[in-house]
Amino acid sequence: MQQDYEKFATLGAEIVVIAPDTMENARQFFSERPVPFIVLVDDNLKVYQQFDVQSKWTSLGQRPGLFIIDKAGIVQFAYIGSQQWQIPSNTEVLAQIEQCCR
Repeated sequence: MQQDYEKFATLGAEIVVIAPDTMENARQFFSERPVPFIVLVDDNLKVYQQFDVQSKWTSLGQRPGLFIIDKAGIVQFAYIGSQQWQIPSNTEVLAQIEQCCR
């Protein structure tokens, strides 16, 4: 999403990453890999549990989740992968934003 950040911003979208880790680990990771969007830490996995994004041994760790939430707080698009590398393409996410949130 980083490489298409301007396209997301043009649509009025805000990208928020929720990291399932400690503040210290997230701070270190993102200091080495800066991103232009907001990163929040969910060290007790409360947000992950609310959105049913779970860690599974079959996916070698945390499954990826991607959600488009409109300005009213309604989830307009939800995707939960079964493997870490499964995530919709930026093109697909941008199309979903254009379809549901413009």
